[in-house]
Amino acid sequence: MTTWFIVAAAVLIVELFVGTVYLLVVSAALFGAGLVYWLTGNNSIAVAAAAVLSAAGIWLVHGKFKKTAPRQELNDDLDIGQTVHILQRLHGDCYEVAYRGTHWQAQAENADAVQTTSTAVITGKNGNVLLIRLN
Repeated sequence: MTTWFIVAAAVLIVELFVGTVYLLVVSAALFGAGLVYWLTGNNSIAVAAAAVLSAAGIWLVHGKFKKTAPRQELNDDLDIGQTVHILQRLHGDCYEVAYRGTHWQAQAENADAVQTTSTAVITGKNGNVLLIRLN
């Protein structure tokens, strides 16, 4: 009976070093299996309980993380929202802009709306081409 609780504690300690929530779920499932073994005295029922509790817990945690995962491309890009200076219009909606001390190629989202402007705001990136909105 105490084997289930010892293994649950060992998995919990490993989870503290690794930092994954899934091992916490497995540790809780092993603790639940220890309780099932304590109540029934049947090892095969405890193994089945550990499997069912682990699968259900991992499914729930995975679903919660999937819903609340932030969009990485918006959170990691510090250039979005920054102002650039337009140097020249190349062709169509393509511009050459100055940003962070160098010249970049940029593509305007609203090139037809504004004819003459000296600044724009970065709205995204397409490879190494800045996507801008003219002011």
